[in-house]
Amino acid sequence: MGRFVVVRDGREVDESAYQGRKVRTLLRVLATRQGRFVPNDLLIAALWPQRPPADPAANLQVLVNRARRAVGRPALIHTGPQGYALSGPPGCVVDTEVFLSAVERAGGLDGRAALSAYRDALGPAAEPLPEDLYADWSQPYRTRVLQARQIAWERAAALAAALGAPAPAVEYATAAATAEPLRETAALALVRALAASGDRVAALACFDRYRHSLADELGLDPSPAAAELHRLLLRSDPVRDEPRAGFGMLPFVGRDAVVRQVVAGLPDGVVRIAGRSGTGKSRLLEEVAAAVPAVGVAASWADRDEPWSLARTLLRRLLAADTTALGTLPGRLRAALAELLPELDPPPAGFDPETRNALVLEAARRLLTAHPERALLVDDLQWADPSSVQLLGSVAGGAARPRLVLAYRPDELPAGPAELVRRSAGPPVIELGGLREFALADLVDDADLVAALAAETDRTPMAVAEVLRLLHSEGLLEAADAAGRRRAASPEAAGRARQAGRAGQRRAIADRAAAHAGRAATVLGLLALLGREVPAQTLAAAAELSHPDLLGPLEELAAANLVRLGDHGWRTAHDMVAEVVVDGLTDATRARLHARLATVLDVAHGDAPEQARHWLGAGDVTRAAEAYARAAANALDQVADAEAGQLADAGLATGGADGPVRARLLAARAQARRRRGDIAAARDDLRAALAGYPGGPARAGVLAQLAALDSGADDMRRAAEVAELALIEAGADDRARAAVLEVAAVIDMNLDQPGRSAARAAEALAIYTRTGDSRGAARILDARAMAAFLHGSIEEGVDELDRAAHLFESSGDLMRTVTPRSTCGHGRVLLDRAAEGLADTERALDVARTLGHPDGETYALWHRSEALSALGRPDDALADGREALAIAQRLNHRGWTATAWRATGIAYQMKGDLPAALDAFHHSLDLCANLDLFGCWAASRAALICVDLNRLAEADHLITRALATGPALGRHEARWATAALSVARRDPAAPTLLATAVEAASSAGARLYLPYLAELTRRLETPG
Repeated sequence: MGRFVVVRDGREVDESAYQGRKVRTLLRVLATRQGRFVPNDLLIAALWPQRPPADPAANLQVLVNRARRAVGRPALIHTGPQGYALSGPPGCVVDTEVFLSAVERAGGLDGRAALSAYRDALGPAAEPLPEDLYADWSQPYRTRVLQARQIAWERAAALAAALGAPAPAVEYATAAATAEPLRETAALALVRALAASGDRVAALACFDRYRHSLADELGLDPSPAAAELHRLLLRSDPVRDEPRAGFGMLPFVGRDAVVRQVVAGLPDGVVRIAGRSGTGKSRLLEEVAAAVPAVGVAASWADRDEPWSLARTLLRRLLAADTTALGTLPGRLRAALAELLPELDPPPAGFDPETRNALVLEAARRLLTAHPERALLVDDLQWADPSSVQLLGSVAGGAARPRLVLAYRPDELPAGPAELVRRSAGPPVIELGGLREFALADLVDDADLVAALAAETDRTPMAVAEVLRLLHSEGLLEAADAAGRRRAASPEAAGRARQAGRAGQRRAIADRAAAHAGRAATVLGLLALLGREVPAQTLAAAAELSHPDLLGPLEELAAANLVRLGDHGWRTAHDMVAEVVVDGLTDATRARLHARLATVLDVAHGDAPEQARHWLGAGDVTRAAEAYARAAANALDQVADAEAGQLADAGLATGGADGPVRARLLAARAQARRRRGDIAAARDDLRAALAGYPGGPARAGVLAQLAALDSGADDMRRAAEVAELALIEAGADDRARAAVLEVAAVIDMNLDQPGRSAARAAEALAIYTRTGDSRGAARILDARAMAAFLHGSIEEGVDELDRAAHLFESSGDLMRTVTPRSTCGHGRVLLDRAAEGLADTERALDVARTLGHPDGETYALWHRSEALSALGRPDDALADGREALAIAQRLNHRGWTATAWRATGIAYQMKGDLPAALDAFHHSLDLCANLDLFGCWAASRAALICVDLNRLAEADHLITRALATGPALGRHEARWATAALSVARRDPAAPTLLATAVEAASSAGARLYLPYLAELTRRLETPG
């Protein structure tokens, strides 16, 4: 406020410290967006509005360094990706932000307390950013501050006049009218203040000036209310329509015991608070936050489909509550947070989204548990986005869980939040309802009025407040004491309360809203449809008003307690207000306002889910479907699979998704379903998506995804056929061809076509290298390692897999480390290094579980099971095998179900339960059609059991099947089974078969089998 200065340690920073005016401008720009990331483009436009330098980013960096030196605390200015941010309090305090917070607090008070708060807030008020009066970048912030100051002057004047303090009333009203001479609220406030001071002549003169200015500049007459005030002044009648003090906020009553119950329940688990709209959940959480150290967040209806929206708010609040917390986190966790919160210092590390999400979960867990005494209060859980619900579930289910309170509307709880509530261990659910009569008596000092409220309302705080607000507006209620109690100002109060109570709180809100027409009604409708805080600039554009013209409607609506100013803009005063207003809009008005919002958000590059919702509301289903397709793709890029699925469903349901747009929505839903384990549904979606792509690279991409699904879970040979079709469709398109070649190479590897697999992998690697796709190149190297493992030396394959796993780890792609790391562990078991193999599989399992990756979890579990069997721990191995089986069956993954049965069978084999082992291997074999490696393994193991059970003919049949299929890795067990059968039959060829098996196992490094082959040799050499 006023001239820009920086004060450090009580002393103003000297002008020379800035080394130029642009450094001061930079600091002012950052201060107007304190705590938020400011992109380089905006900073460059503000600093060089006419012509930027040749290298603006480098010049900007120089100015930032100078600014850091000037303020003397470099850490106050954070570096983010392509931008900067100024730290928030307590390290850095901006006076305009202090002013805005003080005005907001005053708006929630009543009577003398409110007037005192306005006096304190307005004391230091001065012109904001006077150096930047005409700068484009300053206009939104200046408007916000000036708007808040104007409203504060006017409300302070009204309060002072109502409380019998005419001198300050005249002072505040004069300031308001001087700032906005054509604003009726300000002009009439001054007229009333002068009349209240006894200077009726000055009041009339003031009105006359206002009337003439209005006519001369705008060609308008004063409103009927203004004309009535003038008439009263001319007749020397008392000015009876002086505004009463604002209704303010009701005292917190009747819930002190509930606050104590919540606080007492915090150490015992998750405290759950259920209550429908208007029962006072948010106010209760405010009181809990006043009783214990706490960080509070609230989900927003408008952001329910935006991935990580609630989590971002939560993480920012946690970091603001403890400015040292970020520095305690390991570098990798800080870097992951910086990708989600770009205002943070660490440069982006380039994590793949799955890895980033897992690291964010771990960072959140550490931040939440760093202060065991601090509670996390989550309001409106029913609107939390799925990614944030996953985060809350992760920390709530951990061993060192934070003190957590979840408040929600039970009648609006979707599946994800409902499951979180159900699974959260803690005290019984606290159900909020109506207030007891003793609590109503703490609000109203009138027995008849208390009885009316108790009998005719549901006694929820919102319903009671609506009735009392109506009585206040009609002059039937007045302040009773300094504690905030009210009393009837007329014998009619109780009867009017009964009438209003019967009509209901929604009717009362609707009546309040209906009292506003024209611009105010439009602004209220826009805010109701948005359902979130919105900057005045965006609201003005949607309302088709200038910033000054927007101020009047907002003041009118705020005075009626229909809207309020928050930290990031304007919103409805309560969610119920938005619901009632939206319900009251005609279809035509609703569509018109939706169209305005969609257009403004489109220009401003707003969130795609919100744009889609507004285009749909406007009736433009084609644009809605396109926006939903963009939103679903964005969610997939963040691995927000639940949101992606929901958005794709919504886009398909619009009726406007045709051709490629429908195909994009189906493909997005397929990817989300695949990641979440619904393989069959994903396959159906991909097949349906093909209809939208008659040919070309886009069709090739869908076919490649289908081939990948078939190769992993259903039919390897069908997958190969689909991959060939995809290669034809890809043509010469590099991106599409490389993606198809990558899938085809893996399929060929599993179909024992090592030469073609290697050629295709090499071609894909060349394309990825030429086009700069480092992650694609890493995937190919991983596939090559797997090929070496399956078809060549196990030792060489293990080394390659270990390198591939390290490569993925170092590149930040932790999700892709699971397969090579776990397979590396399996290879070490085959190398007869089971202890090392166990360590590898446990590392892979830990990553899979941390990342919430069930496919990887079952893969690592069956590998760990085999390691445990090799270490002589069959009971533990059996437990892992069963767990792997349960997950694979839930995923409907045929391949991993087969391997889980194999691991279970080996565990039974080690325990000596041969019938159970044989049954498990037969289950595995039944699932192995066109899964050659797994089929070879299952047939070989079943044959070994049959030999031990002396069912030699059955073993012979199984061995024939095993030898007919499978890559080199699988043939080791087939040779072992062949040798075992020949020894059992005392076949003369047994020594040769044993020697062949030993030679093959030794040369490949499959040393796990050598002791078993040695035992067969001893049997063969033993007479009889």
